Amino acid sequence: MGKDFIQLTGNDDNAFEFNQRGGVGAISVTANIAPKLCSEFQKHSVKDDKDSIAEAKKLDKILQPIHYSMFIESNPSPVKYAASLLGMCKPTVRLPLVEIREETKKKISDALKVAKLL
Repeated sequence: MGKDFIQLTGNDDNAFEFNQRGGVGAISVTANIAPKLCSEFQKHSVKDDKDSIAEAKKLDKILQPIHYSMFIESNPSPVKYAASLLGMCKPTVRLPLVEIREETKKKISDALKVAKLL
């Protein structure tokens, strides 16, 4: 198909492995919450040198808790809540969606703290 055919993953949690096997990026949910971290991660994960791969692994480890927390409940409710913690919007969603449970809110907050976003 040639060099003009690119492949993107739709799963944030497997982006590192995907890019290591020839992918060139992700359609990311987490990037709505942590755009700089996701951008840096993607930049390093598609390079083929030892230092970039090490940096990508480090960033992936930081991002994994956020990836996980964004999909505990139906999208986009977790993302809206995370964005509200960052002052970007209110956590409200329209029916048939519902706001997330308290235990999910704690997991999201904890994940954002690990990534030093809160």
